[in-house]
Amino acid sequence: MSVERPGGDAAITLREVAAAHAAGRKAEARALCDRVLAAAPSDGDTLMWSGLIAMTELCWAEAAQAFQQALAARLEPWSLANLGACYLKLGRLEEAEACLRQATALEPGLFGAYISLAAVLHGLRRFEDALAELACAARIAPDDHQVDQRRGCTLAALGRYDEAQQAFERSVALAPDFVYSRLAKFDRATFESIATPPAFPPPVVVLAAEAPDGGGVILVSCNPEYARKYGFAFMRSYAQHARTVDLLHIHVVDPDANIVEEIRAAAAGAGLGTLCVTTEQSPFPASAFRQRRTYYACARMVHFAHWLERYQRPILVLDTDVIVERPVYPLFDSLKGNDLCLNAREPIDSPWLDVIANVIVASPTARAKRYFERVASYAVALLHSEPQAWMTDQAALYCVLKMLERYDAPPAVSWLRQAHESGLFHLGYAYDHAMADPRFTKYSMPHTHRKGG
Repeated sequence: MSVERPGGDAAITLREVAAAHAAGRKAEARALCDRVLAAAPSDGDTLMWSGLIAMTELCWAEAAQAFQQALAARLEPWSLANLGACYLKLGRLEEAEACLRQATALEPGLFGAYISLAAVLHGLRRFEDALAELACAARIAPDDHQVDQRRGCTLAALGRYDEAQQAFERSVALAPDFVYSRLAKFDRATFESIATPPAFPPPVVVLAAEAPDGGGVILVSCNPEYARKYGFAFMRSYAQHARTVDLLHIHVVDPDANIVEEIRAAAAGAGLGTLCVTTEQSPFPASAFRQRRTYYACARMVHFAHWLERYQRPILVLDTDVIVERPVYPLFDSLKGNDLCLNAREPIDSPWLDVIANVIVASPTARAKRYFERVASYAVALLHSEPQAWMTDQAALYCVLKMLERYDAPPAVSWLRQAHESGLFHLGYAYDHAMADPRFTKYSMPHTHRKGG
């Protein structure tokens, strides 16, 4: 997200804030701001910096409050633009549009505000209006890759996939470094290149349990670090609402010597009796840190078709970093007779994000298996060609679905509109501050969370 800063000299303390912020010393920058605000609670510049720091920490509500206070002290376009960007992240799109339009009225050359405004209008599904704002942005900075990146997003939402891919390719050519435009392709040549599933060996079953009749499979995938950071809390929360007819399947990539026993003990302590654990070694060496990290998120996609064939029953995939607040088995009903149910981002944002990978439900149908075979192939290809990428699984889910719609028989899809409808509290890997939320802390320690205890 674009961050706008006013020019001009700052007081010495704010220079220190800026230096600490630029060096990544967020706690120091925040403490300096707090020191100034303790003496001058309405200092507009310091409030603006407090908002910028909160934005970099992804604390959107806190950032919005700081910018609101800064604007109460002094009306200026940069804080308006940043407040609009925060409202966009919070899903408050009408308020975001109002802020951003006011910002561009005050400062017509504010490039980032037009990019943010295009994203807001995209989220409101006013796609032609979004393209018009991008034309304004292009007149200010014709060589900035963000224009064609957002343009590609909107063209894809309009179903103009060839134009979208061309826009993404222009964005890539203009970007100095990796950009997520590199992940989205919709052409027939790409579609044909992913026809063959990747030849990965099936996961190793290290703790087996038979799936009871009449139920489904709840599947999570992680590495040992995420199992310990989030997975045990997930298991304890899931156990409070689990059915005996459902099987919990935990897949661990790159297991260490102790993690399987720790998972078994955590499950037993939570009262979970029906548990399967599988493991595999990452195809990427430890030196390939980014690809290795991304593979942890993609492993469930790589093996999804295999698990559908093995279990021959519906599978619900969840992220490890979720807390279950009510039974998840009603999500199996969200299939509604379709091949799969996907989680749609609301508001829509971009092609690599519009299908969120944190909740997926699939039936063991031929079309679902064929879809996930191509998703696996697309994801693995990206893992090799784009080592800087993170959201590879989401890009694969979206792009393969669109290519199947264009060139083949797509699976029948129902849509889950955001995970909050399913009783899931999703922390998010980048939102460590959410670990202080009582919904997480309730389960983060193994007190007395045995079901019925």
